[in-house]
Amino acid sequence: MRDVDSPTALAKRFSELFPTFATELQGEEITSYHQVVLRLTPVVTGYLEDASVQTVEESCQMINDLVAAGGEKENAISTCLLEHASQLRILAIIRPYLSGAAKRQLR
Repeated sequence: MRDVDSPTALAKRFSELFPTFATELQGEEITSYHQVVLRLTPVVTGYLEDASVQTVEESCQMINDLVAAGGEKENAISTCLLEHASQLRILAIIRPYLSGAAKRQLR
């Protein structure tokens, strides 16, 4: 995975995986990892349901990398997405591709 060394890079990477996500961010100044993941969370279910297996695997690898990075990156992906995976109805889609560390953040 390409390094997501800034919130803008994370937004770009999610937009590459899910092209319509770019419209969710249109007109916003990206200032934090939390902001990006919060914008992704309400729409991620549809993206993942329609995605190819490869795209699901790549998005889960990015989630794994964010968890492994710790700090703000881990906190954003864990609190804004992983802790809500069952509510978002994405648990069955992502669980097979998540690392042990990422799975521990699931609720």
